[in-house]
Amino acid sequence: MKRATLGHQLRILNAECGRFSDTATAEIEKLGDVTHVEADRDYLLQNIENYEVIIIALRNTIDREILDRAGKLRFIVTPTTGHNHIDCVSSQEKNIQIISLRGETKFLESITATAELSWGLLLSLIRHIPSAYDDVLSGRWDRNKYYGNELNGKTLGIIGYGRLGKMVGRYGRAFGMSILAHDQKKIPKESETEFVSLDELLARSDVVTLHLPLNKDTYGMLDTLCFQKIKQHAIFINTARGEIVNEGALIEALKTGKVAAAATDVLADEVSIMENWLQNSKLANYARDHPNLIITPHIGGLTYESVEQTNNFIIHSLKHFLRTQKIL
Repeated sequence: MKRATLGHQLRILNAECGRFSDTATAEIEKLGDVTHVEADRDYLLQNIENYEVIIIALRNTIDREILDRAGKLRFIVTPTTGHNHIDCVSSQEKNIQIISLRGETKFLESITATAELSWGLLLSLIRHIPSAYDDVLSGRWDRNKYYGNELNGKTLGIIGYGRLGKMVGRYGRAFGMSILAHDQKKIPKESETEFVSLDELLARSDVVTLHLPLNKDTYGMLDTLCFQKIKQHAIFINTARGEIVNEGALIEALKTGKVAAAATDVLADEVSIMENWLQNSKLANYARDHPNLIITPHIGGLTYESVEQTNNFIIHSLKHFLRTQKIL
């Protein structure tokens, strides 16, 4: 743990300091009295009362129990677009300002990491890359076990045609795919993208990718009925939020072959404060014995480039708010 006291005495807890470069760390230290520590829940419960600002990413869940002990806290700073790791209701009740990447559309247009991971997961599924790699490490060289599929000529269905959805659409066109899109908002039409209802998208798409924000309208949106409507043997990719998908319905679709394979970078329980949440995860337990499901630990935005850019942006946003009392 490193302690730095600079400038005025705004007390800041940088609770996931390992993700910050020396340059970004120096910028934080210009704001006041900073504690840099890789904090766990116990540390937060014991020490949060001492700080006016906490900087987090996705390791910790900031729930009411923590916020009830945070009598001095004024700002929660997080380089994420989603807020499901923060009790936003309690934060609002306590007049705690959340500074994040939500709504920062112009800036986020330069951040491609999650869209790129979506494509990596798709290629891993259709070409059986993880299984083939494990086979080689086990001493086998049996190429005939790993017939795959091509993307050229297939239909890609994108649920949520915002920043990430548009990026994934561009990747799909580069691979020779036809693009369908569905979005709950009215967005400008594109000549190379066909906008359709959700039911039509599910029925026609060989690959379905999910790029929606989590909110009251999208919670549990991909349910049993949706997976019943999906094209037979479709591929499903989720790099959005786990809570948007009914995990039991997805497992049933995988078991029956309705969905040929799926990959998810997110799980519905990942913000749980229970230590054994992953052992109890339905999707994780299914994936242990079934190669048609790939799970990664929410690494979509975790590239050196994107982390540096987003860290610098939220530090700048905090500075701007402290100076002007306005969000960028």
